[in-house]
Amino acid sequence: MRLSFIRPRRELEPHVESLWVFESSIGLPATDGNLAAPNGCSKLTFAYGNSFTSITDGKTNARPAENLNFVGVRDSSIILQSSRRWIGCVGVEFRPHGAFAIFGIPMDETANLVDDADTVGGRWARYLQEELNELQSADQRVQLIQRELIYLLCKTQAAAWMRRQQAGNALVAHCVGALKLAYGRLPIRELEQRTGYTRRYLDLLFKQHVGLSPKVLAAIFRFQKFYRDWAEGRGFDLVKDELYEHYYDQSHFTKEFKRMTGRTPHEFYRETSNEFGRRMCLR
Repeated sequence: MRLSFIRPRRELEPHVESLWVFESSIGLPATDGNLAAPNGCSKLTFAYGNSFTSITDGKTNARPAENLNFVGVRDSSIILQSSRRWIGCVGVEFRPHGAFAIFGIPMDETANLVDDADTVGGRWARYLQEELNELQSADQRVQLIQRELIYLLCKTQAAAWMRRQQAGNALVAHCVGALKLAYGRLPIRELEQRTGYTRRYLDLLFKQHVGLSPKVLAAIFRFQKFYRDWAEGRGFDLVKDELYEHYYDQSHFTKEFKRMTGRTPHEFYRETSNEFGRRMCLR
């Protein structure tokens, strides 16, 4: 299994969290441990050589090979499976506020979505899928995806209605950065004080630009603090006291953790290897 990360082009860096290529000669493990935890990012993916299946909230969604997919920002995990033959995938993970700037559609319409990319990209996504299928190498596909995302970004940013959204996007980007820096421990009332805007207004902006409220995104960032500790190999006993400080109490931590992974913390440590998720987390 090979997972490599590519630095996004300069024009995309404000909007793209990561750009990666995954390849495996034996596909994805046919177990329930291949888990993609929520990280506050929506995604554009193109799998080739093999199809895969996503399982979300008990619902199975078969995604065919050579298909361009869009995964909306999520507040629960996705389990990924495929047959045991060669698979490759190019993935773009947008910053929490990044997809709105490129696609220009309200992100709350895509929250928890796993579907064909033309659901959000229309004719542009169908064209990109056709062109990706004409190429043979991952490098060529990465170059094409970046070029087309820059084209779409420029087209969207040139629209008059989008120019009116720029101040809101800058405000959301500032709030997202503050929440991430504080590992989600920044109270929303402090965001109100820092920005001078009400919680109601911030909720409306976040739902349009991110797809989730500031409170839910903060919960994801709190979880990601634990998830990185796990990916680095730290045992639960070493991190639990620090983790509980991020939550009201142990019960609150366990409840949010189970919502993010479908397991309790002890079940996750005992039963989950999730090498794909571990490598994604340690990029």
